[in-house]
Amino acid sequence: MNARRTLLITGVSRRIGAHLAAHYLARGDRVIGTYRQETDELAKLREQGLHAVQIDLTDTAALAGLIDDIAAYTDRLDAIVHNASIWPSDADCDADCTRQPPLISQLYQLHVTTPVQLTLALQHRLPAPIKDGRATRTVVFLTDTKVSAGSDGHLHYLASKAAAQSAMRSLAISLAPHTRANAIAPGLILFHEQDSAEKRANRLAKNLLPFEPGAEVIAQSMDYLLDCSAVTGITLPVDCGLHLLNPSARD
Repeated sequence: MNARRTLLITGVSRRIGAHLAAHYLARGDRVIGTYRQETDELAKLREQGLHAVQIDLTDTAALAGLIDDIAAYTDRLDAIVHNASIWPSDADCDADCTRQPPLISQLYQLHVTTPVQLTLALQHRLPAPIKDGRATRTVVFLTDTKVSAGSDGHLHYLASKAAAQSAMRSLAISLAPHTRANAIAPGLILFHEQDSAEKRANRLAKNLLPFEPGAEVIAQSMDYLLDCSAVTGITLPVDCGLHLLNPSARD
């Protein structure tokens, strides 16, 4: 698909979300991006033409306003990218959930409930037509490569991402033939600035392809899922081969 597209990308204020927004704006596409907090990256995206909407996506009551904003901005929506995510703690997110019980419901709300509600509401408000027998909208969930194996200390995080993958498959069935739905399951994509050299080396040693790929590999994967009209209901692992290893070697 080479024509100018309109995309909704959630969570564009930093890291992968910011990169995806910049990637499609640079191609001349129109991008609606949601965010919670202002960042330098977000300011740059606005200069490039981003239509930014501040919203707490864990607040169900706020979704109606977002949908109104999108409908006022555009009469077509080619892609919905559910990127917004909560990562409570790299060390032990289950401990964070124990200390902050509301965090558990926020994980499921942001990773599953809100994306499903938003997808269905936008299908109702801005119906996706069929063109030459092909879907004209693509929905993509960002999940996690460890969903299938599990991981000690990340029960609720991975369970919510697994539920998102299940929801994606159901949406692929229920919204066909107007809309396609797929998922990208990243592994290590970007280190954090504060990550020590030892931590980085340990993480890389767990991959079959031991390098830090960067956010561009997610943009490349997204391009494939947006452009390949025959693909729906799949989860694409983007993890340098981590999904091929014994589960005990992944943590």
